[in-house]
Parts: sequence; C-alpha cells; structure tokens
Amino acid sequence: MQRKQIKAGLLGFPLSKSLSPEIFRIFSGLTGADINYELRECGEVELASVIQAVKGEGWAGFNVTIPHKRSVFKMLDQADPASRDIEAVNAVRFGRGGLEGLNTDAAAIRNALEENGIDPAGKSSVIFGSGGSAGAAGWALGRSRAAAVAFRARNAAAAQEISASLARVFPGTIFTAAPFAAAGPADIFVNATPIGMYQPGMPPAKPKPGDACLDLAYARGGTEFVKAAAAAGAKGIDGLEVLVRQASLSLKLWSGLPAGDIVEFNREAIRLLREKLQGE
Repeated sequence: MQRKQIKAGLLGFPLSKSLSPEIFRIFSGLTGADINYELRECGEVELASVIQAVKGEGWAGFNVTIPHKRSVFKMLDQADPASRDIEAVNAVRFGRGGLEGLNTDAAAIRNALEENGIDPAGKSSVIFGSGGSAGAAGWALGRSRAAAVAFRARNAAAAQEISASLARVFPGTIFTAAPFAAAGPADIFVNATPIGMYQPGMPPAKPKPGDACLDLAYARGGTEFVKAAAAAGAKGIDGLEVLVRQASLSLKLWSGLPAGDIVEFNREAIRLLREKLQGE
C-alpha cells in the first residue's frame, strides 16, 4: 500500500529553535504517513505571498507561530470557535472553501492540563503574555470553568482587549489585565511569552507547593520556569507536551487520518522527543 503523502510546514519568525520538524518526523514513523514538514521564516510584508507560494507547492496546510497568529486569522475563510473568540489561529488547511483555520493551541493546552491531573474549574490563574498563545490559554481556562484569569503583559492594550473579549465568551470566569510584574498567589501559572525559549529567564511567578505551572516555551534540558516550579513543589508542565498535542491535531486537520490512536501517538511522541533531547 502506498504511504499517504503530506506536505506542510511552519510560518513565523524566528524559527531557529523550533522542534516541529522533529515532531512530525516522529509522527511520520508512528502513523505510517510520509510527512514532509518545512520551516519558512517570513515577515509581515511577505506573509500573504508565502502562503500563496506554499499552496502552489502542494502543501496541505501550515502551522503559524510568532508573530503571525492574528494576521493569518484575518485571512481565513472559515474558523473554529476558539479561533473566532481569540482572533488568532495556529493551524490552517487549504480547503475547498479557502483557508480553514483551527486554534489547536487551545485544545492542546486543555488536553495537557487534563492529562496531568489538573482541573482548572473554580481555580485562579495568571497568564503572562498578550499574544495569540496567551489568548488560547485564556480560552482553554475559561472553557474549563476557571474562577479567575489574570493576564499580565507588557502590551497593556492587547491584554485588556483579550480580557474583555474572553469575558463576553465565558461570563462565569472573571478576566482581568495587569502590568507584567510579579504575580500574587494563584493556583495555575501560564507562561505564554518567548521568555525561556528565545530569551533567557522566566516570568515573574511565585509558585507554591500544589500549584501548576504550564510553560508554552520549551528548551533542551527544560526551561527555568519549569525548573523553578519543581523546586517550589509545584507541578511543572513544559511546552513540549503542548507542542506535541498541537502537532497531532494539526496533522489530523491536514490528513484526515483516524483520531482513534491520537492519545497514544501523543504519549509515544513525547517520550521519543524527550529521549532524543536528552541524548543531544
């Protein structure tokens, strides 16, 4: 039987530390599909032309990362509820109706929390950042019935906009915005900034025993944020878990491959990726 052929890739800037090609190589082995996944760095000016170019090259779709999640959302012809609510997208398919978008970040964050035994219902949380990933984290927590979500960001206007938008979608959760500074007590902390991945350091969180710290950044050997969580007796979840789950949802969007084994694929891919990073 001929292997299913899938061409896709990642658009954004910078992409030098992306592990996505390695993840899709792992998924290729697990699913039996022939996945050709590329990185395409591009700025805002050439974004639309790059999208047209990769369509012409036969890509089934693409992922979107910093700083284009909101820009690509505005180009969509169809979008899932999370993308519409957040106005940001990170997985796109070249469909019959045009560009079809899915915010796999939101679903991947919910899955990562759930599979690590963390239920946000009735709990307080702090999200560092105001971009598309921060919005996805806020949406995931609101959908999981968190009691309160506080955005802490350098871009005050963007944080206020996300907070107000999500408050309309999830009236049972209190959404607020504040400056990027040391956060007070909370049950869940989320880093949705490049800190720890493309720049050193960690967000100004002060976790305590029993808290959960989800880092959407990732680094070989672990980020400072996840290490600090462990040292404080909190539960640390690194960006690799979210990234792998996001990748599997993207693959399903592009390929139509059965979803029945997706959880097992995720677990195996996370294991294999950690082994590879530890061996480097």
